[in-house]
Amino acid sequence: MKSLLKKINLLIGLLVLSMSFSTLQADITKGTNMKTTEEKISELWDKQEITEVIYKFARALDRVDGDLMKSTYWEEAIEEHQDPIFPDLFAWNDNAHAFVPIAMKGFEALEISQHRISNVLIELDGDTAKAEAYVYAYHVAKDEEGIEHEGILGGRHLFNFVKKGDVWKIQHRNTLFDWNRNNKATAIWSEKFEDKYRGQRNKTDDSYNYLKR
Repeated sequence: MKSLLKKINLLIGLLVLSMSFSTLQADITKGTNMKTTEEKISELWDKQEITEVIYKFARALDRVDGDLMKSTYWEEAIEEHQDPIFPDLFAWNDNAHAFVPIAMKGFEALEISQHRISNVLIELDGDTAKAEAYVYAYHVAKDEEGIEHEGILGGRHLFNFVKKGDVWKIQHRNTLFDWNRNNKATAIWSEKFEDKYRGQRNKTDDSYNYLKR
């Protein structure tokens, strides 16, 4: 009887030891995949830098700021884009810097534009990154009779980013459009509304007194 109890106790001891070893091994394995605080902060910093480049790109379009738009791309970057409502104004699949003056000419032909960026997702891989950002784009253009029409689009920007030194810029951008809506413009601008409070599509916009770029 005592011999049987010893064997049972020995088996229990071996089982507990085995479970402890497995737990320790799992903790060690898990530890090798854990990121340090410094690594996490570095990732957050990189993601914020990339996000601000995306925001600056949208700002460049709405303020018709070619210099700012160009600053978001590397010189060899590729822009891939075709607007479903204004394909004659915005269509390109080539060097991004060469696209900038064409894009600016297209936006100058519009009365109003506004691009809202959201749902930004970024995957980092060393000095490269891939990103998706939703875009809600509002445009107003006049037809041949001078009647204003709204073109509203919903889509997603897809990016390849590259970091050179400490600077992140776009290496490739493609835009997918998911929906659009078109109708006559219904905006009302009162005659009593002061121009100083209306957004401008150039560097006279008051935002340049707050943000330099």
